[in-house]
Amino acid sequence: MVRNSKINLLLFLSVIFLLEGSLVMAQGRKKPQQEYLKDILQINVAQDHRHAISRRITVQDSTWLDWLHRTGELPPDFDKMPSRPFLPEPLTILKNGKDYPVKTPAEWQEKREWIKEQFQYWISGKVPPAPDNLQVKVLSDKKEGTVRIQTILLRFGPDHKAQMTLELMILEGTGPLPVFMTQWTHRNWAQLAVRRGYIGCVYAAADSKDDTQAYQQLYPGYDFTALMRRAWGASRVVDYLLTRPEVNKNQIAITGHSRNGKQSLWAAAFDDRIAAVITSSCGTGGITPFRYSDPQYCNQTIDDICSNAAHWFHPRLRFFFGREDKLPIDQNLLLALIAPRALLMHYSIVERQLNPWANEQTYQSVKKVYGFLGAEEKIGVLTRMGEHAVATRDVEKTIDYLDIQFKRSRQPWVNNLYYNYTFEDWQKNNGHLVTAKPSPVVLQKKYADTTAYQAQRKEILNRLNWLLGPEPSGVKPAEVAPTDLSRVDWIDGITGRPKVSGAKVVHIGPYTAIGDHLSGMLYLPEKAANGQPNQPTGKVPVVIYLHQYAYAHGFAFGYDKERGNGNSKLFQDLINRGIAVFAMDMFGFGTRNQEAPYFYQRFPAWSKMGKMVSDVKACVDALETFATIDKSKIFLLGNTIGGSVAIMAAAQDSRIAGVAAVAAFSPWRKSNAQYESLRNYSHLHGFMPRLGFYAGQPATAPVDFAEIMSCIAPRPLLLISPELDRHADLAAVKQSVQAVAGVYRLYNQPQHLQLQTPREINRLTTAMHPYITAFFKSISSKPVPGTSEGAGR
Repeated sequence: MVRNSKINLLLFLSVIFLLEGSLVMAQGRKKPQQEYLKDILQINVAQDHRHAISRRITVQDSTWLDWLHRTGELPPDFDKMPSRPFLPEPLTILKNGKDYPVKTPAEWQEKREWIKEQFQYWISGKVPPAPDNLQVKVLSDKKEGTVRIQTILLRFGPDHKAQMTLELMILEGTGPLPVFMTQWTHRNWAQLAVRRGYIGCVYAAADSKDDTQAYQQLYPGYDFTALMRRAWGASRVVDYLLTRPEVNKNQIAITGHSRNGKQSLWAAAFDDRIAAVITSSCGTGGITPFRYSDPQYCNQTIDDICSNAAHWFHPRLRFFFGREDKLPIDQNLLLALIAPRALLMHYSIVERQLNPWANEQTYQSVKKVYGFLGAEEKIGVLTRMGEHAVATRDVEKTIDYLDIQFKRSRQPWVNNLYYNYTFEDWQKNNGHLVTAKPSPVVLQKKYADTTAYQAQRKEILNRLNWLLGPEPSGVKPAEVAPTDLSRVDWIDGITGRPKVSGAKVVHIGPYTAIGDHLSGMLYLPEKAANGQPNQPTGKVPVVIYLHQYAYAHGFAFGYDKERGNGNSKLFQDLINRGIAVFAMDMFGFGTRNQEAPYFYQRFPAWSKMGKMVSDVKACVDALETFATIDKSKIFLLGNTIGGSVAIMAAAQDSRIAGVAAVAAFSPWRKSNAQYESLRNYSHLHGFMPRLGFYAGQPATAPVDFAEIMSCIAPRPLLLISPELDRHADLAAVKQSVQAVAGVYRLYNQPQHLQLQTPREINRLTTAMHPYITAFFKSISSKPVPGTSEGAGR
């Protein structure tokens, strides 16, 4: 196992050297594939085995770099692969280069075989056929009360060298009985099931006891990864269970948690004899799709999970980090293989490495297949609050689900969903509230003067307001003030919050909250940028941070390639420059994800984006009341969707003195099958449903980001649009910025509009921090035009 960073670096450089050499000799399409690999090597985490559980990636290779060096394998030719930014549709089948709907069971069976083939090639590795030489040895046989406990060793495969140890806990009495099957780690779960009338079965395919690691050497012609070896090992247990007279052969269930939840899913997907699967907090590579596990979703990314546990997935999967939309397969298709058998997806909505919105997207996609097969009642969701670990109350609920599915209980099952939105439902229920649709406003190439632009600016803001929907009337809080730590939302204790040294942390919350009862945290620098203590009467600039699509934990974390807390590092760099930071969870995220499910029933004409923008203005209102804050230096920093919110809020509120936005947008009017920017807001996340009226003709959208950004002029605006951001049409972004530049020139402030396009993907990296902090520090030191301190409009 290679652990030394110097060895990793040498391997990395040697791979690059070999690429450069072969590049000269490359023929046909190999050259772009070489270029792709160079980017992939730079973007991915180079180090493997970052976690103690990690093992060899293959029999021959310790690390991914070893594998690349030995095989010389190149990434696929991404130019020739279709882009599917949303989840691939399970009920379509490819014929003659086109997708057609699946209409018959035979077509679905054909699609199932394609899914299995693709999953093995890209993600799990190829599995060997089932052995036909199973041998059984009873290692121990005893009784505890009326429960018979047997430890059994199975031998099979080449020269019977492969083995699988299992423990059975069988109630005496009438049978046959259903089986609750899980890994060695979760024996306590099986104990609970035994009390409920199940046969408990635990098998040795877990980190604590793993008989499957040897399969790697015993089956050299098959490259199945650790998770798939464990899943295949589970099927060998099923082989044996079917020989036992005590077993109800139609009621074998499998369950597991975290990585064991992944293998349980994989086992059920590839073994139709498993009647039910309950997967718990299995995350990326389990129920969470890879497409919704890139840095902007703030859950576990491909580069992170593969470098932490290099042996779980096939090395090819890493080719798709940053190009997840090109992956031919995704987890929703794997789960579709389980239909029409029972499937329960169990997870916490606030645990760190998951994204509950992404999980529900999988549920909604897979539910289509269950509906096609007439078994919608067979797929379920069980959510909980808390971190990663599972309590007894949660396991008992999963057994309740099995009881219902196995007709042992008549109690109803309710799927509690938090993101049960579709544009079609919104249009059906609320579309009648939208009458005349405005015509588009487009920035002119040239204006006679600022007066001419101001006239169009009013039209731009009118159309933006139309898209956001009418904000309901409300009132401002009587007082905004710090709160006692004991009153801080208890969910903060689960998600955690960024930790910053050299800062005084002010909690704002219940009784004296911001806006409509909003909580937040204000980090105040204890020292000025010159290192001297801040004077009691001194005022500091402040940045309001607006996070990415972090549905589970809001601003608590940020992507960090080095496994740290990216937001802690970002906030620290701002504090070190003498700039305060204010952060809150945006509407529908983190501690506020339970506010959002019924939003469009409560406010049918408004929008979630309108609410998020309104909340930003409320934060400005509050910060203006703090004696330590320079109210003429209130800035916004937005990351992905937070960047979109920042741009719209600053366009509407001239008190905002400057904006920095990272990977914030792709123009709506340029939306297409690869860059689904418009439907991302209207259909996928439901932030701005009215945009959905233009999904068929995006070029006719009433306004676009160019027009909205022009309303920020002449205040400073820094845009960081990563060159490899798969969500953004970079050429269209540049065109938008060029159009906005004309307005900045009109105000004689061209230097206040900056665009940077680092060769990066959609992540706010530590390498960007110096540019961001320097931008805010620079504009903090002088009056800002377009605000109350500068040359107002």
